[in-house]
Amino acid sequence: MLLPVGNHGGDGDCGTVQLAAEIEELSLGSTGGLGDRLSALPDAQLPEIRFPFPSDPAAVGPALAAGPALRLLHVACRDDTGANAWLRTAASRLIAGGELYFYNRTPGEEKGQAEALSWQCRTFELPCFETAAKVWLRLGFVDLGLPPTGVFFRLTELRLEHVNLECGFQLGDMVSSPRCPALRELCIARARGVASLCIISQTLERLELDILHGLEELTVVAPMLRALNVHACFAWRKPVAAIYASRLEVLWWSDAFDPSFVLFSDVQNLQQLTTFDIHVYGRFDYALLQDYVMLLQHFPTVSCLDLKLNYQRDLSQYEYLMGIITKLPNIKILSLWLHTKGHAIGPSVFHLLSKCPGVRELKLTLLDNLEVDTPCTSVCACGQQQNWSTSYTLDVLDEVEIRNFRGLKHDFAFVDMLFGHKLISCGVKICFYKGMFSTANVQVSLTYVTNWSMPCR
Repeated sequence: MLLPVGNHGGDGDCGTVQLAAEIEELSLGSTGGLGDRLSALPDAQLPEIRFPFPSDPAAVGPALAAGPALRLLHVACRDDTGANAWLRTAASRLIAGGELYFYNRTPGEEKGQAEALSWQCRTFELPCFETAAKVWLRLGFVDLGLPPTGVFFRLTELRLEHVNLECGFQLGDMVSSPRCPALRELCIARARGVASLCIISQTLERLELDILHGLEELTVVAPMLRALNVHACFAWRKPVAAIYASRLEVLWWSDAFDPSFVLFSDVQNLQQLTTFDIHVYGRFDYALLQDYVMLLQHFPTVSCLDLKLNYQRDLSQYEYLMGIITKLPNIKILSLWLHTKGHAIGPSVFHLLSKCPGVRELKLTLLDNLEVDTPCTSVCACGQQQNWSTSYTLDVLDEVEIRNFRGLKHDFAFVDMLFGHKLISCGVKICFYKGMFSTANVQVSLTYVTNWSMPCR
């Protein structure tokens, strides 16, 4: 679909909109006459071409071949067999600062990742986009060849998702400063073929690595990097990583960790540390249990600690694991995301509070769906932890926020223990679970809380 830019007024807008609708109809069907219609439009009225899913990929090539320079090209199709040709054309047609978004759904991807990896498919070749500012590719786990030469002069954002990189060893070279001198954001997600990744960038500000199957070694030298996200890349192996990022402020690390093999050099400005999938109950031989403990002890001071705690639905076969966490960074904000599956949150929350006595703000987000995660029984192990509220007092807190408050007996017991049935002076905000009352998304702000004996609903 073509979208005009600016306000041209009068009948001109109507004509452009009508022609845009005709072109969209053509892109979904036959390609006859498409090129003529595109070339007839002035440049000022042809900044973007969009082929919404499930477009006919055969329409893309003629549109690009006949049309003028483009500001944006968006293609969403199924099993494109001619992408290499139109990708090369797009690389030469995008104007300075242009954007490319390509989503290719394959039969293998539709059946799940396991079958996608075994599906015999073609190889796409990524051309060098010298003028594009943004390139997003989600390719359905097809093989992707990287350009061995060329400079992406204006590229500021690159996302590669669901790809098998044929020459993964070239990825670090391609995204480093000599070939991407303006790159600020890089995301590689659900990719294979990258065993070693070395990025040396003077401009990179945000880096996200999500499920890089087979990654063994990571090196990042990025003095401007402010946010780093590493998730499930090392696949339970001992990671080998060196991060040189003196301006790093936000670190999401949900992966294997060992300070003997992972180096964070000169990270003095870290403001937020996030790690997910900490098991409250489980087995002490859980592979990442000790890794999370070492990560939480590695950084002495951060402003905000952001953790996600997971509970097993049936605790009868598991042990309470939170006791292994004996030290946390000096923090001001403790933000907890809890998928409790109906269990009590008190023991785990108070244990963590007792390990960070300087915390000023407590933020709790309950992730349960009450239609699925029904409350546990009164004899459940989650309520058997002894003295779980005696080691902490509310006096140091300035603000408490509880989101998705469910109104369960466990929830009120926790609040009773937290506030101790006494006058408190901290700010308290409760956002209720949408199904708790007749009106959805009830939000209550309380300056003083003196009694939490209201009945459950």
